[in-house]
Amino acid sequence: MSTKPLIAVHGLNTFYDASHILRDVTLELREGETLGLMGRNGMGKTTLLRTIMGLVKPRSGRVSVAGRDVTGEASFRIAQQGLAYVPEGRGIFATLSVLEHLQIAERTGVDGSRDWTLQRVLDLFPRLRERLGHRGDQLSGGEQQMVAIARALLTNPRVLILDEATEGLAPLIREEIWKIIRLVKGAGLSSLIVDKTVSEVAAVSDRIAILVKGEVAFNATPDVLKADPDLMHQYLGV
Repeated sequence: MSTKPLIAVHGLNTFYDASHILRDVTLELREGETLGLMGRNGMGKTTLLRTIMGLVKPRSGRVSVAGRDVTGEASFRIAQQGLAYVPEGRGIFATLSVLEHLQIAERTGVDGSRDWTLQRVLDLFPRLRERLGHRGDQLSGGEQQMVAIARALLTNPRVLILDEATEGLAPLIREEIWKIIRLVKGAGLSSLIVDKTVSEVAAVSDRIAILVKGEVAFNATPDVLKADPDLMHQYLGV
């Protein structure tokens, strides 16, 4: 595993109008690593992802991707550095078919790699193969999430960023999504995952960072967190 951070944020302060959301956040994601980002509702997790992706501009601090400072750059420029973002709302187009969603995303990676092909993601998501002709508005929430993840993988990213990976999905679909996340990790792709399911995040992550009121209150291995039930209760309410 390389020691060079794929994503590094340093001293990030992000505001929504007068509300100070992120407070001096410093965090790194290294090559081949899965980082679980956790915290109660309203603690700044989504704001951190949106700041990394350039959808929200920080008041101060720095965001870099593979050593390149991308602070304040347009979102599409940051995405072109190899970051694939699956937002909480999934961003599925109602009138496009599953196949169209996937075809418009397919491209080579920053380094020219084409590890993730249409064939490979359809093997990973057999349910989507059965629904290639279905429009976005004809899919269940779980199927939409599968399309969103498959579409992200087809950009052959350096990093897969999932916001609320399994939020609101039926238990069987949640299990399927976690299985896919484990397969993606096994393929060596770096991931930044936001989800509330502590057991699953702990099982798949190399490190866990917990935000409390916009600050990094915990940043260590899952074993350290699991060994301290009081800490888990204090920060996550479990």
